[in-house]
Amino acid sequence: PDATVFLFEPSTMGSDDKEQTGFYDDAENLKKLCNFLRGTDGPAVREAVEMDKRVHYLKGEKLVNFLVEPKKGTKWPKDLPRFKTRPEAIAVCKTLCKLHFMHRSLKTGKGELAISRERDFDETGIFTWMYEGDKSFSHMMTTILIMGFLFCVCFPIWPHFLKVFAWYMSVSFLIFIFFLVTARGLLFLFVWLIGFDLW
Repeated sequence: PDATVFLFEPSTMGSDDKEQTGFYDDAENLKKLCNFLRGTDGPAVREAVEMDKRVHYLKGEKLVNFLVEPKKGTKWPKDLPRFKTRPEAIAVCKTLCKLHFMHRSLKTGKGELAISRERDFDETGIFTWMYEGDKSFSHMMTTILIMGFLFCVCFPIWPHFLKVFAWYMSVSFLIFIFFLVTARGLLFLFVWLIGFDLW
């Protein structure tokens, strides 16, 4: 009898999932995801003290739930692929732990944590953020503070016109404060004489 041969075409199911997993294999893309998770639209976190340092932590289950089904009103970034299944989210969470974006912790007391010896991600565990988010704004403010300090310290070598300008600004500010305090005092006195406490 003739043998019947069945030919099967390679399955294309799960190609999107593979692309998504590959997207989060890149550390820079993981940073984008962490910036979102650590932002105002990310999952709720709690504060605790770990190794004399204040940290933010959350349960693994809550993180996975947020990745698969974000809270209502969350604006998911357009440049980040969404998670369709829990295994996809868990795989990325394991990568976050592996690359030290977060680590597993144990509760040792009220508001106190300790680093766990177990490193693998588990939904039942508690995980502390090690990634502090985008520091661009913090660095910018630090630079402005340092430059402002140096600008004030170098007052003796300022040009003459800048010294005159600073003097006029200082006098104007003192006059404004004097009249403001006087007006508030008089207003309080008049209202108090009437029988009311203004503040």
